Amino acid sequence: MLAVSGNGQVLKSHQCFYPTHYPKPGFAEQDPKQIFKAVLDGISATMKDINPDYQISAICFSSAMHSLMAIDRNGDPLSPLIIWADTRSTEQASRLRNTELGKRLHDQTGTAIHPMSPLCKLLWWKEHEPELFKSAYKFISIKDYIIFQLSGECVIDHSLASATGLFDIDSLSWLEEALGLIGISIERLSKPVSIYSKVFVQAHLKNIPSAMLGTPIFLGASDGCLAQLGSKAMDEGELTITVGTSGAVRRVGDKKTKDPERKLFRYLLDEETLIVGGATNNGTVILDWFAREFFSDSKSLTELAELASKIPAGCEGLIALPFLQGERAPIYNPDARGVFFNVSIQHTRTHFIKALMEGICFELRSIVKSVEAACGHSKKVFVSGGFTHAPEWVQLLSTILGKELIVSGTHDASAMGAAQVAFRALNLPFQSNQSHRITFTPDASLRELYNTKFAAFEDLYTRLESSFGPNF
Repeated sequence: MLAVSGNGQVLKSHQCFYPTHYPKPGFAEQDPKQIFKAVLDGISATMKDINPDYQISAICFSSAMHSLMAIDRNGDPLSPLIIWADTRSTEQASRLRNTELGKRLHDQTGTAIHPMSPLCKLLWWKEHEPELFKSAYKFISIKDYIIFQLSGECVIDHSLASATGLFDIDSLSWLEEALGLIGISIERLSKPVSIYSKVFVQAHLKNIPSAMLGTPIFLGASDGCLAQLGSKAMDEGELTITVGTSGAVRRVGDKKTKDPERKLFRYLLDEETLIVGGATNNGTVILDWFAREFFSDSKSLTELAELASKIPAGCEGLIALPFLQGERAPIYNPDARGVFFNVSIQHTRTHFIKALMEGICFELRSIVKSVEAACGHSKKVFVSGGFTHAPEWVQLLSTILGKELIVSGTHDASAMGAAQVAFRALNLPFQSNQSHRITFTPDASLRELYNTKFAAFEDLYTRLESSFGPNF
């Protein structure tokens, strides 16, 4: 959480952490009450000790996409929060994806048919928990839940709605064909509103930070779209790559942007701005897994990257498909899994680290290729996320992409984007803080090697694609 002034200065920042639970294979859940408490604690901590000369003018939210939960009429949870990483609806997504209806829904909603999508999650609930499906008052996202707890209003911003697989991005309304497929009415979803819409905290609520009372709360947008805004990459030809636990590649597009192979998402930032791109499930979480399982002592991402830098480019023939959590763009295969190929006796743990880093970079290159096919060549590439703490990895990505990468020293790009939305909604000036930037240039001497290995990476997945799945 950030407190941001009109000149782009971050006055205070704070983080709160909460766990993700994996009760069954494919399940990924969080506790919505725990998240709501983290929001209140985070706001209190962020507001603490800020210079009293500063007045809190507004609060604005950035939120992860694709979450879903069921509530009763009082807004109390009837289920855990199912997050983006949950793949329990793999069967439902597989049945729908390549049908004419599935293709039409992807085109109209901008959201791929994939287990991440609330559309597919609702189909799973309908088939596997019919009593919950029938009794739930509404199905909402985590941001809807927080806004409802604060204000009593059940609303969803257009940006988050556009990532549900249920929302027509042209008419800015729930898509009747999608709702008909699931068998629910519009009344069982939140009301779609502008990202600049505001609500106020209910005065009778207890344990609410006093500074929130009377302060307008703007809904804001999705974290991915706000990251584009916060990265100051809104001009034509500017591409962003974010790599944290997961990763994403994005460009500003428009509603005429074509994606005939349906490899991309098309999400709304606001009513006038479309963000086109693709996401990967497999970012720094893969290196975290390897360090946890194959090293006796704790290794940070920076330490792993430093070790990997000692291994020759190309890993002496070792190739990794890093799809430990299935994959989204551009293959949209929740059954895909990790593979180490061409292993020989001279390969060490450090080779495997380097191969995973290269594999994640190859996957990002696949997404960049799809984005540029739809949007044209990228003139500038901005990178952000946790992996920027490992400069060796950023340099590797630059070389594999064959593109100059710009790393900004700014704070969390999504939170900065939310700040900009709030200032615009208040009709107040906002001067973006041009923080120090570092540029990484590709190593031209490795271009041919990595072009060859990238082709081998894509070919390996194609050859193995039919082997992934529950029946293997």
